[in-house]
Amino acid sequence: MTAPTPLVERRKIGDFTVHAIQAGGQKLDGGAMFGVVPKPLWERRIRADERNRIQLGMRCLLIEHPSGLVLIDTGAGNKENEKFKDIYGLENEGADGATLLEDGLKQIGVTPPDVTLVIRKSAFPTPLTS
Repeated sequence: MTAPTPLVERRKIGDFTVHAIQAGGQKLDGGAMFGVVPKPLWERRIRADERNRIQLGMRCLLIEHPSGLVLIDTGAGNKENEKFKDIYGLENEGADGATLLEDGLKQIGVTPPDVTLVIRKSAFPTPLTS
């Protein structure tokens, strides 16, 4: 199977260039995501699968800053087992064992060691950020 090409969008904001990298997707419980909003209301916009999960995208931002490259969020990585991937509907496999984030960085012309600063979206480990 051929790995999908990651979607990378570029925007210039003042002195910064921001690259939004589609680093894959995951599926989480729709009820947990929408809280007290009744399912008939949110399901008009986004359908749940047979396990009541909804599709969510993972987007990471690479910012070209005068002080260096800043990466906001690191995606889900590639260290999880098949059971974990099934539970969370994780889809982030890139080419040759890399992740879609790594493929997106490569598409921009950046390698992980080129990144000066990494900002995680969460200050504590969660199933998808550990």
